[in-house]
Amino acid sequence: MKLQTRLTALVSTIIILISTAIGLFAIIITERNEIGRVDTVLGSSVNQLINTKDDPLSLALLLADQSDQKFTVSYVSAERDITSLNQSAGDLLIVPTNHELTDSLSRGISVNSDGLDRIRTMQLPNDEFLVLSVSLTEIETAKSQNIRYLFIFTLAMVLLGILISNYLFRRDNELNEVVNSLQKNQENMREFLGDASHELRTPLTVIKGYVELLSKNQAADPEKISEYYGRVGHEIERMQSLINDLLLIAELEDQSPSTPEIINFSREVTHMSHDLMALQPSREITVDVEPGILINISHNYAQQMLANIFSNLRRHTPEDSAVRIALAAKANRTIFTISDAGSGLPEEVYKTGIQYFQRFDRSRSRESGGSGLGMTIMKRIIESANGSIQLRKSNLGGLEIEITLPINRD
Repeated sequence: MKLQTRLTALVSTIIILISTAIGLFAIIITERNEIGRVDTVLGSSVNQLINTKDDPLSLALLLADQSDQKFTVSYVSAERDITSLNQSAGDLLIVPTNHELTDSLSRGISVNSDGLDRIRTMQLPNDEFLVLSVSLTEIETAKSQNIRYLFIFTLAMVLLGILISNYLFRRDNELNEVVNSLQKNQENMREFLGDASHELRTPLTVIKGYVELLSKNQAADPEKISEYYGRVGHEIERMQSLINDLLLIAELEDQSPSTPEIINFSREVTHMSHDLMALQPSREITVDVEPGILINISHNYAQQMLANIFSNLRRHTPEDSAVRIALAAKANRTIFTISDAGSGLPEEVYKTGIQYFQRFDRSRSRESGGSGLGMTIMKRIIESANGSIQLRKSNLGGLEIEITLPINRD
């Protein structure tokens, strides 16, 4: 079951429970108030009959005629025959039991006859009773009608709740994307912490080993001692580089990044292209850069991004492989593409995208390679400038990187 469906069902259930509880409470209170009003009229009339010195039958008929709450006056003989003494729509047709006649002497009770009736009684001589009764049919009808209204109201509230849920939660895929994104972020964070621990543990293990050798004087040869110190220094530099990369990623993912600058991106790409030509003159390089393209990005971040791209080109593609560099403006975006004729990346990388500590060249080791965070840093820099990066197979046979960034039009 999709998350939105579960949430909608939960909201609907809450609405049903609350609406039903409030509605039933109101219906029960209303019914009790109406019955209480009937009991008040009947009780007042019985009290007058008990305290009168006149004929109770005549007075009962007079009270029934003058009362706002019309009630029936009935006479119950010692033989338990019942006779209605006045005309009423709610005549008491069935004689109450002896127990009901006795109970109703002091309080109003409900008895079942053709309908539901409320009675109060006054005892007469010779085991006879005078019964004042009011039919509760109208109250019961009103109760049934109120229950129907409650059902309709609850159904309307449920429909309204579903509409509100759909409005708040939008579409299923949006809500599920949020949940999936949170789950993926948790998985990525666990993986990142594990990889970072491993990457830091590796040079620390090497450093620890060589320090133990040096501290125990197990290497008497000066050349060996110099080699060990060199290895320790190399591993320290690796750790320092890794920590710097991690700090840069943390800075890029900060919610309050540094204020961007307006830079001439065409000039930066051109300079890097000329550097590549100077460093690798044997490489076939095609450059097509549209001049004067301005973007909003930190100058240091832009240089870091371009340095990573061109450094990867020099280190991981043969010097005789062709490179094509293009920068052009399209609408309000600038598109920077750099393609090479190298070996490209594993096919799964084009599908999964850039991951932490990802070394695309499987032949490289941690000794010759970097921390595996270079592409991650590039991605974070581009995203901090509201851009996007895409990796795909180049027409030259190797890798093509396409970076899209917003243009500054001010």
